[in-house]
Amino acid sequence: NVGIQKASMYHHFSSKSDLIRALFQRYSAMISGALDAIDIEEDRAGNRLLGYIREVRSLLEGGSSICLSIALGIEHESLEAEILDDLNAFHVMNVDWLEETFKLGQYDGSIANVGDPRAEARACLALIDGAQIMARSHKDAVMFDRATAQFCSRISSTAVN
Repeated sequence: NVGIQKASMYHHFSSKSDLIRALFQRYSAMISGALDAIDIEEDRAGNRLLGYIREVRSLLEGGSSICLSIALGIEHESLEAEILDDLNAFHVMNVDWLEETFKLGQYDGSIANVGDPRAEARACLALIDGAQIMARSHKDAVMFDRATAQFCSRISSTAVN
């Protein structure tokens, strides 16, 4: 309970879907800002990818929470088309950012064995999302660490071409 009456919510949002959409748009903007900050702070692809993984891990709150995109994706049958569009745009944003990171990783050598950057990006997002689900289902963020450890072993922040 957050101490807000239903009537107050509907004063600002005409429906539950409008509220969910507003929350997700705010969440998406927050993640976009975090990706921009990682790009500014880190010049190596490996460090960027580790920053991404740390950012996602921070959302877990020890395993008691999960990324809003996963929570919505699980319930996609009950979502309005506009929310599904926002969810799709969120996934595209993440995959695009990851693809650029893997391209940089091919160039700077800080991510080992990079194949097709787009395929790498999709696989990475699937791994990260699955790792979150594992952590949430066990209520233990260490599960996220274990699930991402093998992937993280491909990352070197010091490699140069």
